[in-house]
Amino acid sequence: MLTTRLADVLVNEKLVDAARLESEMTIAKSRNVRLIDHLLSNKVIEENDLLQVLARSYKLTIMDINGMELDFDLIALISPQLCKKHKIIPVGKRSSTLVIATYDPTNVQALDEIRFQTRMRVEQVLSSPQLINELVEREWGASSPENISDMASSLAADGGEASVLDEEDNNASEHSENDAPIIQFVSSVLTDAVRKKASDIHIEPYEGELRIRFRIDGDLVGVAKPPVNIKAALAARIKVMSKMRLDEKRLPQDGRIRFKTPEGKVVDFRVNTLPTVYGEKVVLRILDKTAATVELETAGFEKDDLEKFMKAIQRPWGMCLVTGATGSGKTTTLYGALNLLNKPDVNISTIEDPVEYNFRGINQMQTKEFIGLTFAEGLRAMLRQDPDVILLGEIRDKETAETAFKAALTGHMVLSTLHTNNAPSTIMRLKDMGLDSFMVNAAVHVIVAQRLVRRICKECKVEDTRYSAEDLQKFGFPAAVIPKFKPMHGKGCAVCRNTGYKGRVAVMEVLEMTESMREKIGSGASTHELKAQAVKEGMRTLKVNTMRKVIAGMTTIDELQGVE
Repeated sequence: MLTTRLADVLVNEKLVDAARLESEMTIAKSRNVRLIDHLLSNKVIEENDLLQVLARSYKLTIMDINGMELDFDLIALISPQLCKKHKIIPVGKRSSTLVIATYDPTNVQALDEIRFQTRMRVEQVLSSPQLINELVEREWGASSPENISDMASSLAADGGEASVLDEEDNNASEHSENDAPIIQFVSSVLTDAVRKKASDIHIEPYEGELRIRFRIDGDLVGVAKPPVNIKAALAARIKVMSKMRLDEKRLPQDGRIRFKTPEGKVVDFRVNTLPTVYGEKVVLRILDKTAATVELETAGFEKDDLEKFMKAIQRPWGMCLVTGATGSGKTTTLYGALNLLNKPDVNISTIEDPVEYNFRGINQMQTKEFIGLTFAEGLRAMLRQDPDVILLGEIRDKETAETAFKAALTGHMVLSTLHTNNAPSTIMRLKDMGLDSFMVNAAVHVIVAQRLVRRICKECKVEDTRYSAEDLQKFGFPAAVIPKFKPMHGKGCAVCRNTGYKGRVAVMEVLEMTESMREKIGSGASTHELKAQAVKEGMRTLKVNTMRKVIAGMTTIDELQGVE
């Protein structure tokens, strides 16, 4: 079962004496377990001592997999059964070589089976037995759903229709092997998305194909392609969980799921269905509850920009706007402002579409346009509720804009969002809605434009040697600054799915409304002229603040090139 060399190593390194080892080998054989597992479980040898000895004897590297997230593409190369059987984890791939983490390098059978299954060369690294076992159990154990791709394939024969319409339990931890396969599969998808820290799940039907993708750190990553014949059952299961109408397939629907993972974590999903040519596309937004407790100090502001924003939102009346593309973190920034303002002597009300997070001490309203409760109507009603601070989810039209600005001019602090690419262009957007310069000048205190850039993975951060000093100067870095820093990037590792990035960070552009800015707006200045005036008065653009994050080693030159 084990090589003589391993037995000799254990004895020679004095991890266990020869007589004890012989006895333990007999016991392990009678129980049909591998000797290493037997020695570890019975604490005959210590985990760390074993790894150090194996690393020296077999000339292998020890890899820390604590907190590692498995790469979808790597997982797909080896069956879950093989990983569970031999307690191995695929952690990397170089050309035709697959790298696996193991704590038993003597397991020749595992190596042979991996080579046969993948048709690749296999390279081993050592890792903690406890962490490997925990990761195997988390991903493929009895309490967790199987690999999504394997599970999806098993649904083809079942058809996926049985038991979908009546089951309403959303707790993954209570699902059993007797549940309908479609229920297990949906639970698997939701659980995997939460574990991978995805922000969205896309379930997309096409002609002859069904595709599932996760959005992770801003990128869409393919997860699985289940049999196309389960698309109706898959959509139906999600509709049941989110309390949508099953018989309505012609119109878009919105819903919400509260889901418990096998680890006991409760997660909310915002669900939307959209009828397409080949069936209903379903997108689930994973609502991160940490966004509701974010502090402005950690939101991504530069120190002086944060001071400007905090000074503006703490005024007794006026308008503070946060702008940016969809998914750029605007609402998260406003939630940070609410957390700062939320005090017992302040009456705060919000109008949102939808209400994503619940705040203690804040009155929240959900718009319902199908009964006439629009942003404008809700705001008019809310003004009769004696509010001090109002968060308006979005200014979408002239009616909402006029009502919001009148509220800001009559003793209320109004926080809201707009979809513009930068702070100066927000002025023109408001004018396009029909607001005159007087209202904009009188009400607006500050405009924050923001976007998200990917953060360099801390585990594989190295110096980026692709760019010379001349290149950096072309990107806009001042000549005096270039010798003082080294651009960094991630070389790719198992923790970041070999992307070099892990997480995202916000970049802000803060335009403070000064008297000279108001004069420019009143005189009909163009967006270009407004930007020039703001920069003259100290506003740093999105690009400049992204450069500061490059200098700080938080993001890369590649991310900088995507910021205008």
